[in-house]
Amino acid sequence: MQGISMRTAKSSLDLEEWIAHYQKQLREEAFFYLRKRGIQPETAEAFRLGFDPGKIGFYVNSGKLGDFFENHIIIPVTNGDGVAVELIGRAIDHREPKYKALLGVEELMFNEEILSVTEDVVLCGGLFDVLSLAQARIPAVCVPSWLSFRETHAERLREKRVFICLGNDELGRRESVRIQTMLQSVAKETFIVGLPESFRDVNDFFVRVQDPMDAFISVLNHTMAENLHIPVAPDVKNITVYTEEYMKRHRGMGTGIPTGFTLLDDALFGGFRSGLYLIAGAASSGKTMLMKQMADHIALHQTPVVYLSWDMTGFELWARSVARIIGIEPQRVLSGKVEPDRIQEANKQYEQISKMLWTVECSMDMPQAEVIRSIGRIAAVAGRMPIVFIDHLSRIPLTGLASSGSATIQERLTLLAYSFKQWCKEWGGTVVAAIPSDLEQEGLPEGVEASADVIMLLKPSGTAYGEEGQSADLQLLKHRNGSLATIPMRLFHQQAKFCESP
Repeated sequence: MQGISMRTAKSSLDLEEWIAHYQKQLREEAFFYLRKRGIQPETAEAFRLGFDPGKIGFYVNSGKLGDFFENHIIIPVTNGDGVAVELIGRAIDHREPKYKALLGVEELMFNEEILSVTEDVVLCGGLFDVLSLAQARIPAVCVPSWLSFRETHAERLREKRVFICLGNDELGRRESVRIQTMLQSVAKETFIVGLPESFRDVNDFFVRVQDPMDAFISVLNHTMAENLHIPVAPDVKNITVYTEEYMKRHRGMGTGIPTGFTLLDDALFGGFRSGLYLIAGAASSGKTMLMKQMADHIALHQTPVVYLSWDMTGFELWARSVARIIGIEPQRVLSGKVEPDRIQEANKQYEQISKMLWTVECSMDMPQAEVIRSIGRIAAVAGRMPIVFIDHLSRIPLTGLASSGSATIQERLTLLAYSFKQWCKEWGGTVVAAIPSDLEQEGLPEGVEASADVIMLLKPSGTAYGEEGQSADLQLLKHRNGSLATIPMRLFHQQAKFCESP
């Protein structure tokens, strides 16, 4: 979710005044949207929902908030004492992102007050799921920011019997397992609730099912009965999940995220999938240029991308993208030798890329745990898991024993690779990381090779430049679920790009 400065908002106007302001603006288009989501006027009043049609000015520090919440249902979030701590807007049209947070408060739960009066609670995936259940007098909470359930949230559920009912898709199932693991030492009991296959989430269930409250209670009772009978589910429970994934691939719906290189996409069954991809190569082999070209292509086609760099600044990475758009060497952009009009024209194209691209300049005191938290915050804004590019893996600092002077570079790389591999499995994410190495000379540490799903070696050859470019091979040295291959390429230094050789 996107947020504005907490300091600005708090110093300007009390949240209670904002809530009252937005409540007064509830009108027919807002009620129409709420009816479509199955939310009754009484529920809207009880949760003090509001609306911003975007027509009435609202001021913060003598400056207009303007269209920040335009055409959004406004949902107040209070803490356990009933004090308003956040406002979240949900767009009623097709604009993105669908949700916006005013302050960006992360350590909170929606409908948290209910926890003081109930031992049983449903942990949902979204705000409207909670509204639907509250309307049916079923206690429910959620973490408003997508994929951000943490230990602080788990602590709020201490000694509760928690029914985890998130989105009815692969990502929702992964998140359910992650949360259940976090709650095992805190909650009294935990159950993962599976909705029937055709329903997206709890709100969808309550909108479409006849007598939804009774039907949902039956689902909860069935979940408890199954868990008591067989505490650990047999593999037969996963057949539906596996079949769904197969049918997506069979229909061409899950063929991976295209990299922008046709031959490479063919070798990778359509492009990048969930997993850890390593691009190895000697210094100055073009790894960064190749990764930035892939990242730009993916972002241009509306898949969110996070580019983490410990080496180059955001300006230096932007210069490479702009140089590629113009078709000139990056050094000319970096040295300010290009006419401003050409830069402005290139920026018009780069703007379409930048809407789905987050470049994070990292420092040596930014450990892996903070990297992962940053990815989670960006995922919350984007509304889905981004593809993560890391330049370079070896630059990421570690904490604990691995950061001690006695840890070798091989041990550090192994731990980093293993951690990111586990993150990919847990979240269904994709990590593409550069790793400096001449594999023919020294190879990668055994633990790094074991963790990676795909290892690619970028190996330029020859000295031809100019119009012919420099020949290079991108060799797939490991492909966990496919065949090895060599992708012939050319690096055009004067155009700042790679192309596949015919």
